[in-house]
Amino acid sequence: MRGKGKHSVPRRIVQQKIEFISMSFLPGILIIITFGVFAGLMMSRKMPALLALPCMAVVIAVISGGFYDWPVAAEPVVSKSWFGYFAQKLVGDTWNGVLTNFKPFIDFIGVTVISEGAFKLAAPMMYAAFGAILSQFVMRSGIAQRIVSVAAEYAGDRKMLLAFLLTAVVAVCFTTVTGLGAVIMLGSLVLPILLGAGLSAEFAACLMLFAIAIGGIFNPAILGTYEKILGIPRPVMKEYVLVYGCLLSCALIAFFAIRGRKESTSYAWAASVAPLDIKNNVPLISLLTPLIPIGLIMFFNWEIIPAFIAGLIYGALTTEPKNALQNITAATLEGLKDIAPVIGLFIGIGMALNAMMAKPTEVVISPFLEAILPQSPIGYLIFFSILAPLALYRGPLNFFGLGVGVAGLILGAKLMPAIAIMAAFFAVGQIQGVCDPTNTHNVWLATFTKCSTEKFLKTTIPYVWGFVIAALSYAALVDGVMKQ
Repeated sequence: MRGKGKHSVPRRIVQQKIEFISMSFLPGILIIITFGVFAGLMMSRKMPALLALPCMAVVIAVISGGFYDWPVAAEPVVSKSWFGYFAQKLVGDTWNGVLTNFKPFIDFIGVTVISEGAFKLAAPMMYAAFGAILSQFVMRSGIAQRIVSVAAEYAGDRKMLLAFLLTAVVAVCFTTVTGLGAVIMLGSLVLPILLGAGLSAEFAACLMLFAIAIGGIFNPAILGTYEKILGIPRPVMKEYVLVYGCLLSCALIAFFAIRGRKESTSYAWAASVAPLDIKNNVPLISLLTPLIPIGLIMFFNWEIIPAFIAGLIYGALTTEPKNALQNITAATLEGLKDIAPVIGLFIGIGMALNAMMAKPTEVVISPFLEAILPQSPIGYLIFFSILAPLALYRGPLNFFGLGVGVAGLILGAKLMPAIAIMAAFFAVGQIQGVCDPTNTHNVWLATFTKCSTEKFLKTTIPYVWGFVIAALSYAALVDGVMKQ
């Protein structure tokens, strides 16, 4: 009996510890399962991100709110609804007690997550809207076509120089323009020129993918989104924009040098789409239009919206000053049409962020995240380098999808500095931007060049993955983001 009593206490303690650990990790496990379910729905295209993100936000709010110990309201709540009136008559004061106890939980879902979350990213929505307006103007005015024309004329029949210049031109354009429409317009101009010069369809399309991603790094609308969501100071964002832009450009140069050796052979291309006519009546001074916003932001510390407006006014006055108002109005109408899906996506992202960064979610998921997240610079580098492909297929490291929820969880739980989160997601996001077969621009390029999106993935991912490792090395070992 004495021996049995001697061992019963330790066993009980061990059992209690196991139960405590399991209960501590249970909310985190349920939230991760929720991520997995919605990731599967989006990857299989059974649910669009516009719908998946708000639904995921509500489910996670229910899970975290259900495990959180809510404070009880000091004063009873009196229901004024018909349902509340009859329920109160049936159960008396019990109904008031139910409302009092559950009101914080209900407000968390209805007010914090849904109502406030819908407006959380109002500023990035406006960045995207003004960026889309300028994008439409650059395309409609012929500025982008004229830039392509100048580059093609300069290169002549030197196909590798032509490829390099047109890639640079597309990258410059995408510092301002956004969306599938811009990809189609520029791709319809650039690809026939490259393919007609004898470059392979795969090589030409991959150059376009790299150019779109490099331009996107410098795009003020994307810069502003990271800045607002994670609360990153403008000077820090500009530093990483420059460093990451240079590193991804190095990856492009490596791709150009290695894969370009195979392009000495000329390829025949049967075009199913006729090349578009390139406008040559746009003044050369107008070609600076795409660079105006990024220049004002990077070098003169302008705010994003005024910088976009300045670029729009400059472009309108240097192309057709007599029709400036008309052209701006037309670009505004078309740009707002283009941006509607993005605004819907931002609403869902805002809800997801409010659900992930709220106090209840922080409390219930912290034990789980503390167990899996790295805390050292080397651990940070290895962790995100290995998991970088999870940005593909709308996965959990895609910042403009499920990744915003993961980032919100880490930020809300205060387990990693905001700069470290930004540096990681900004880096791995380039894998999604260049390689992801589910990107609409990847699909269009594959259709236009008669290649496959999977082929683009296999061709480009070694170079972009190398960029990710270099970018994370800079963040962890040079800038010391884990110590800030």
